[in-house]
Amino acid sequence: MKNKVPLSDRIHYRLTIKDRTENYYRLQYEHLFARHFDRKAGCLKVGPLNLPLLSRESYPTREEAYYAMEIGDILYPGLFDSYKYVDEGAYEWGDVEIQKGDVVFDCGANLGLFSLYAAYRGALVYAFEPVAAAREALRETLSLNPSLAEQVHVVPMGLSDTPGDAEFTVLDGTLVGSSMVLQQEGRHERAKLTTIDVFCEESGITPDFIKADIEGAERLMLKGAQKTLSAAAPKLALCTYHLPDDKKVMRGLILQANPEYRITEKWKKFYGCVL
Repeated sequence: MKNKVPLSDRIHYRLTIKDRTENYYRLQYEHLFARHFDRKAGCLKVGPLNLPLLSRESYPTREEAYYAMEIGDILYPGLFDSYKYVDEGAYEWGDVEIQKGDVVFDCGANLGLFSLYAAYRGALVYAFEPVAAAREALRETLSLNPSLAEQVHVVPMGLSDTPGDAEFTVLDGTLVGSSMVLQQEGRHERAKLTTIDVFCEESGITPDFIKADIEGAERLMLKGAQKTLSAAAPKLALCTYHLPDDKKVMRGLILQANPEYRITEKWKKFYGCVL
């Protein structure tokens, strides 16, 4: 995996970072739609991957604004070595990359872009998604890519520090951003929870790579993964921007479980591995 972002992409990021509102990403979706819409197939074709259309509105919806951000963070760096549209950060950096044959835990799979990308890279994916409507969208994404769908196992649960259940708030107008931690407006949905340690013990599955974007519950996931981090030392790509002390708390939990982790901070993510 390359460690260098092209100069033009770095300049674009710095010039636009203060202007990245929801409307900015609506325009970004228009650019991506113009480039990737395949009229014959009726979907977006981003490199070798097929992505569902989210609406038929003439002006991009709120959901499509977040969709554009996900495409820019997840697919463009990995498929095209392009960071033009990156906002929160790519999910691979340096030694933290997906290898063929890896077992990947996609924590907060949502619409399934990362699960699909990891499967394309040759991984066996366990896609943890607690919100029912998001799982439907995830399955639609997989249905458009039948050759990869069998590599992705959908797990209808959230991840925390203890098994049980929790109430998630689902934002109006988008499935992105559903949280059991953050205080926000939206409809409520109850979902089952597990921990990574419990899931691994019960299933006999050990992850090689953990990706997590779970809206403030990253620290809870890490608390529930201490045995796994210690024994298996999976590669980590974790969002660190949901709570003010995310970076401090999450770094502490990773190193508490396994002091051998090397953690790199870039964009709005931690990348961790044991060499």
